[in-house]
Amino acid sequence: MLLFALNAFETKAQKTAPTLTKDLYEDVIDHRRFDSLWRASKRFGKLHTNAVWSEAYATYRQLLADADPGPFYVDSRLAFWINAYLAVLMKVMQLRVGYRSTVWDSLLSIRDTFIIAHERHTLRSLSDTIIATAQTVRVRAFLCSGSSNAPPFPTGACFAKTMKESLREQLRRVCRSERYVLYDPAANVLQLSVMFKEWFDEMIVESGSVVDFLLPWITEAAAAQLALRKEGMQTVISDRIEKWNRAR
Repeated sequence: MLLFALNAFETKAQKTAPTLTKDLYEDVIDHRRFDSLWRASKRFGKLHTNAVWSEAYATYRQLLADADPGPFYVDSRLAFWINAYLAVLMKVMQLRVGYRSTVWDSLLSIRDTFIIAHERHTLRSLSDTIIATAQTVRVRAFLCSGSSNAPPFPTGACFAKTMKESLREQLRRVCRSERYVLYDPAANVLQLSVMFKEWFDEMIVESGSVVDFLLPWITEAAAAQLALRKEGMQTVISDRIEKWNRAR
């Protein structure tokens, strides 16, 4: 009976599991030209968006529209959706030059729609797809918007083969910056940028606590401080992290 049950389970699993016919690190489409375009458009932490009028950008957007990421492995699909988000963000920023909004009431992520993988998407729906694909809050580190209350722009485009390394790099850029994370040892207070408001509950679910979530991505010195004093530590989310500079 046990053997029969195992055979039945294997048969059911084979029928329900997706058939992946691609190589583990094969990208859904070729991201190399977009990688060059993205890197050339970033200067001093800002994104210049005139590249959206280039032939290379138009070709890449067409590849995104016609792609079918379904048969690919997770890292391939994740790289595809993150790059699609970045490409769409570049266009939205070009369309909405001079757009101003509050942190809490912005139409920037839902106003414009684009065809990606044969479906109509907004920035918001692309970010939802990225999170659903990765199934971890860590991937929010890629959801930049050009806002001072959002993660920094990634260094370059993502590729399936280096997806894990890119995520680690981006998390370190966020968690090691005093613009986003600042610990005050005197008061035993951990200050987090308002960006982390959407991360907060998921960080606790995934890692058990905010401190445990941050430990792998911050510097060794900062990790030692937080680990030693996490009991009784207060965590505060603020719209502005203040650091006083004074002569000593």
